[in-house]
Amino acid sequence: MIREEAIKIPFQYAAGTAGSEFLINLRDHRQLTGSRCSDCERTLAPARAYCPDCGREGLHSVNIGPGAELVSWTIVPDKGVFALVRPDGADTAMLHKLLGPIDDPQPGIRLQVVFREERSGHINDIEGFAIVQENGE
Repeated sequence: MIREEAIKIPFQYAAGTAGSEFLINLRDHRQLTGSRCSDCERTLAPARAYCPDCGREGLHSVNIGPGAELVSWTIVPDKGVFALVRPDGADTAMLHKLLGPIDDPQPGIRLQVVFREERSGHINDIEGFAIVQENGE
């Protein structure tokens, strides 16, 4: 006999040094944090413990954003629009929700990170990224 069921396995894991710093900065300072690799001269978003290109450990933390650039996006039915966004000062992109009315998103449009009022040290402390209007709003 075969039974089909979902098994819920509650778990916790350590975010690590770089991940913890990223989440603490979201919670306490409303600040995006990246990691700078001095060997590759690249800034990674979000913060990471090592460079995925060269393997260097001990990267330097840097503040990135709050502005960003739209790289790519997809529409998830009943969930919204999710996007790869490259925060200002970063060489890589991160995935998050694209906010607001989105008439005609285009790669390269300017975005601004929007933080939740109540934050807990979670990636969802970022509500999403909103399109910046031409007049800067």
